[in-house]
Amino acid sequence: MVVMSDLSKDEWEALRSLLQGETIRRINGQTVKRLTDIGALRKKRGEIELSYAAMQLLIERMARISRARNHDTQTWCN
Repeated sequence: MVVMSDLSKDEWEALRSLLQGETIRRINGQTVKRLTDIGALRKKRGEIELSYAAMQLLIERMARISRARNHDTQTWCN
């Protein structure tokens, strides 16, 4: 299972860009290997894609960031 504490900033950015449609070719080979080793990426039909656990982690983390930003904006406006 992929957990946020396992990811470096570069790995997080790589996963986020993949979720947003970036191609795997634009990501450093070492980063791809590490993400595959920890289960964030998987091979399916000869292609590398995000694992289900990585997708869940990304969506959850991005939602938390969005909520925090919205909370800060509301606090700032009041």
